[in-house]
Amino acid sequence: MKTTLNNYKFSQFSQNFSASPFSSINFTFRKFTTSTFRQSVISKTINPFFITGLTDGEGSFISTIRMNSSYRMGWRVEVLFQIALHQKDLDLLKAIQAYFSGIGSIVKADKDMYAFKVTSLKEILTYIIPHFDMYPLITQKKADYLLFKDIALMMKKGDHLNKEGLQSIVDIRATLNLGLSEALQTAFPKTIPVIRFLVSKQEIPHPEWLAGFVTGEGTFFVKINKSRNKAGVGVQLVFQVAQHVRDTGLLKSFVSYFKCGQYVRPTQEKWGYFQCTRFLDNYDIIKEFFINHPIQGSKAKDFSDWVEVAEMIKKGDHLTEEGSSKIVNIKAGMNTGRK
Repeated sequence: MKTTLNNYKFSQFSQNFSASPFSSINFTFRKFTTSTFRQSVISKTINPFFITGLTDGEGSFISTIRMNSSYRMGWRVEVLFQIALHQKDLDLLKAIQAYFSGIGSIVKADKDMYAFKVTSLKEILTYIIPHFDMYPLITQKKADYLLFKDIALMMKKGDHLNKEGLQSIVDIRATLNLGLSEALQTAFPKTIPVIRFLVSKQEIPHPEWLAGFVTGEGTFFVKINKSRNKAGVGVQLVFQVAQHVRDTGLLKSFVSYFKCGQYVRPTQEKWGYFQCTRFLDNYDIIKEFFINHPIQGSKAKDFSDWVEVAEMIKKGDHLTEEGSSKIVNIKAGMNTGRK
């Protein structure tokens, strides 16, 4: 049955997921108000659907095949799960690692990026695969996960240590992510890429999935324009989620889920956007949803500022010179302007 915003009452979701390999963790839910939200950037407990939503936005399922003479077949096969975030969200990565019982490692991935990585086949089989089987991905990234899972299960059986099994893994790898490198294409000329699974059902499974996905892919920002009012400034709140056009169906489902906003795809671009720009929709629906199902990490600060501007607009402060000046300053410190 189609999920709607009104179906969810926060108190209904306290659960102990004892059936999962994370049974030692008690996932609890807390009611957030605007005032308590400002003081909470990283929740002490993370809902499993939040993890899946964030992974749908920022996670990767990778398999590498490298030449290595110390292996029986002359090739080393590895699997890797990772979530990469800006260094501002290092604490969020640590919380994710804690959710997965401390497995893996957190490493610097780029100039301003850190990644939570799991490379141990045993840990992937014990923690990562059970999680995503129980709390499935819903973007087209699910296809990568299923291919990744197939390779991991074949490795568990030792198939990568014989000629036929290695070729089967290469056939899967040819479809995973960006496909094979030129070196692998040359080394395995008989490769026949497997058919990639197409995700057709893209319905939001839980509000915490959306909180996780928006933590990775969403943006809360304020637009400032010239106006004929006394302050000379026009203010508009915008909530936006961007995604590759292959997940157009998912972004369109946001419109029916929130019962507001619209799907926008600029001509010839590979990216589409769910946007909500109407003030009352942002104030009554978007704001309240993310107060009850909080954004995590540094983006929570942008949301907090966005809420502050929303409250000022509600009171009419944006129509005064003092109020509009304050909003301009708040906007300057949001998103890329935040130090």
